[in-house]
Amino acid sequence: MSSEIVAFDVGTRPDDEDDRHEKHAGRANRGLVLPIIRITGGSLPVTVDQAEQFLIEYDADVFQRGDFVVRPAPIMMPLADQRQIFGLRLVPIRTQHLVERLTRIVDFQRYDARSRSFKSIDCPSNVAAAYLQRTGQWQLRHLAGITNAPTLRPDGSILDQPGYDTATGILYSPCDAAYAPVPQDPTRAEAECALADLKALIREFPFVDEPSRSVALSGLLTAPIRRSLPTAPLHAYSAPVMGSGKSKLVDLASMVATGHEAPVIAQGKTEEEMEKRLGAALIAGDTVVSFDNCEAPLGGELLCQALTQAALSIRILGRSVNVTVPNNAAFYATGNNLAVAGDMCRRAIVCSLDPKMERPETREFEGEDPVETLRRGRPDYVRAVLVILRAFHIAGRPQQATPLGSFEGWSRWVRDGLIWLGEADPCVTMEQMRANDPRTRDLAAVLNQWSSAVGTGDVSVKRVIEYALDLPALREALLVVAGDHGAINSMKLGRWLSRSKGRVVDGLRVEQGPVVHGDQRWRVVAI
Repeated sequence: MSSEIVAFDVGTRPDDEDDRHEKHAGRANRGLVLPIIRITGGSLPVTVDQAEQFLIEYDADVFQRGDFVVRPAPIMMPLADQRQIFGLRLVPIRTQHLVERLTRIVDFQRYDARSRSFKSIDCPSNVAAAYLQRTGQWQLRHLAGITNAPTLRPDGSILDQPGYDTATGILYSPCDAAYAPVPQDPTRAEAECALADLKALIREFPFVDEPSRSVALSGLLTAPIRRSLPTAPLHAYSAPVMGSGKSKLVDLASMVATGHEAPVIAQGKTEEEMEKRLGAALIAGDTVVSFDNCEAPLGGELLCQALTQAALSIRILGRSVNVTVPNNAAFYATGNNLAVAGDMCRRAIVCSLDPKMERPETREFEGEDPVETLRRGRPDYVRAVLVILRAFHIAGRPQQATPLGSFEGWSRWVRDGLIWLGEADPCVTMEQMRANDPRTRDLAAVLNQWSSAVGTGDVSVKRVIEYALDLPALREALLVVAGDHGAINSMKLGRWLSRSKGRVVDGLRVEQGPVVHGDQRWRVVAI
């Protein structure tokens, strides 16, 4: 298959990138000339190349993101409490939709022998399919994400001009909303006033301490600039009872960033189930991802990776295919007495709430519901967030604390910015996460009982189990980590010791000893 371009209406090519789709979409209906690709057989690659050039030139709503060609579209999203709302998400473009888009902007023609002339046809499906398979070779613009409010670039500059921002790959579409200009050089005093507005918004929430309130403030500051941060920790919200305001605080953060409440996903009964739901949210390019009402300790390999890596390899739901997607979402989680497990302890900060009442859902806010307050005055709160972060940037981002490992960019901007304005360090709350980690508690129990009963000598797994037969406390600790139908499984215990070696808890740690007569020896030593 070969093809040629035989006509092109140069005179109607728009110079303004933002207007090109609007000006071109109705050209055929207005009697204007569409660019023509005549398919005469022979060269599929050339036809696909030409189709891509017209797609770039005349369709402003098509982008590449990771392993997908995508388009923004309003999609119904699930919220907490079984509610739903329309929100802008990224939809992967499939073959037939690309056929439609290309047919709209290009006049594909094929020679008709009966009439001895070229006749217009739909874009051939093989052209669209071949183009979508060109992963890694697309010339489309890279899309980091969508925002419908002004934001800040990684260098601290203000992004407030609608359209695609080539410096960041962010598409800013204000949707007719009006935002007051963000000052180029806000002062510390202006930042303090802006922070006071945010604190007034959350003043009626029952925070247990100042660091917890600082986590809530961090949640409000992080989501609007998450596209400009390499990584950001999980913001977790925990309370002893339902109705304490956990989900509402997440909604406030989402409202500032997106203009609507946070879309939520359930934790799932298994790690695999949670990973599928998380993968779907990442493919959709959600600005905010919230795990709502977590009942089990929150963790998992993919979620840990999502908090520290800029791109993820995920499995498409229902298919045994892995794809790469960019990852720059802000992650939140809520739960009653929420706990996180394993490596999540160093990836999460926690806001603890305690209304100290039996049915907090029946209490009423003295003023207007804060979500409605923010919804009504969103432009003012967006501006307040950007004034705080911009003022701290103008001040030189003076270091306030030792940067948090894996989250240095967030720590040096959001965390340090809050401390600079006199707020508590939100990372203080990480100690609570560690204290509530069930894996840490299990390891501490085994190490302490082992040290007391066995001592510091090298012993085999079999010998440790023999000790446990006469020591109920040691046996109970080992059953938790390696139990199998009421007995201690030696293989499970060996694997657990391999995973746990080297980690220090309560001044103790497991070390791997020599192999004697084919048996691996282990010891617990004080550090």
